Amino acid sequence: MKLVVKGVSVRLGSKEVLKDVTFEVKEGELVALLGPNGSGKSTILRTIFGLLKPLKGVVMFDGKWIENMEETAKKLGYLPQDTPITNLRVMEVVLLGRTPYMKGLKKPGEDDRRIALKALRDVGMENMADRSFSELSGGERQKVMLARVFAQEPQIMLLDEPTAHLDIAAQIEIMEIIRNKVDNGMAAIVAIHDINLASSFATRILMVKDGKIVHAGKSVDVITEESIKYVFGADVSVKRYGRGVYIVPKFRRPEGTGRVHVICGGGSGINILHILREEGFAVSAGVINVLDTDWEIASELGEVVDEAPFSQISDFSHDRNLKMIEKSDVVVLSNLSVGWGNFKNLLAALHAANMGKLVVVNETPFSERNFAGREAEKIYEKILKKAVIVRNEGEMLNAIRKLLDR
Repeated sequence: MKLVVKGVSVRLGSKEVLKDVTFEVKEGELVALLGPNGSGKSTILRTIFGLLKPLKGVVMFDGKWIENMEETAKKLGYLPQDTPITNLRVMEVVLLGRTPYMKGLKKPGEDDRRIALKALRDVGMENMADRSFSELSGGERQKVMLARVFAQEPQIMLLDEPTAHLDIAAQIEIMEIIRNKVDNGMAAIVAIHDINLASSFATRILMVKDGKIVHAGKSVDVITEESIKYVFGADVSVKRYGRGVYIVPKFRRPEGTGRVHVICGGGSGINILHILREEGFAVSAGVINVLDTDWEIASELGEVVDEAPFSQISDFSHDRNLKMIEKSDVVVLSNLSVGWGNFKNLLAALHAANMGKLVVVNETPFSERNFAGREAEKIYEKILKKAVIVRNEGEMLNAIRKLLDR
């Protein structure tokens, strides 16, 4: 099974809203259309479904034109962006998906009801078959509309903003339902706004701008700070984890503030990082193991030098940390616990102390958080002789400002 969209252009009134759109979709693919409002995502779906006629180009299914809407509805399941409210029962709404298989005024048969019930079961709504559609929550209504698409038994689903106006739990649940169908032999093209959600579930991303596909590929390849700036006009930081990516806002710091690097881990840097960001400083942190609490916060608020989960700091990560320290205005050593896994962070702190730009938050006696023996203790003593020592995070800000004013 293969859908081919080749050289498609669409004009609405005097405006050409799609321009030479070309891509393919095969069984087992979940393709996400990403782009701002008005970029052409919905128009692409409506054109594929046959609601709009191309000015140029073709839409073909398995190498053939789709001749009529009845044939289209058996191959393509379309979920529009807006869901009309109706007083029909849930089962009746889902049975509308069987319309292409019912000739004339024929009523749904046992097979139709069995398929509709299975579709409801697939979305976890079989116990609400007799409820009025208008009484359901937004998330429940969206599940019913998906079940209607499933009842069509299409080979490709065309879904326009299926997660719009839903809370995060409902969004994830809807995308998991869609992905499960794709994994079991279907395909889907999903117009969506949430870049992180698209990255998590889509096998391929098509980024749409001004009616053109400007980037296409796997999320790790096409979701970059540059592509998002170009397509959405937004300044973000793109973070990578394993085979995936996610985006966070890129904070702008006011003129006159500096860059502070935080050596932390195990949650010791959470308050420090938040305080620094709230004061307008650009922040970085390292070396922190991936999935550490401090890693999550540092990834959201600034740059981070990371290491694999539960791994000892490598020479490569340590060198990156030293480079981050050298380009920072001030370095903060948090009240972290030290073991052999993060021992190199002490060496990094000593490097910052030798440069005259280290602030040490010495809240708890080092003997209570030292698990690397006498060698770590000797290095910490050297650090204290050359650093600015504070007792808590409140004193830290004053010490940072003094170092910046020198």
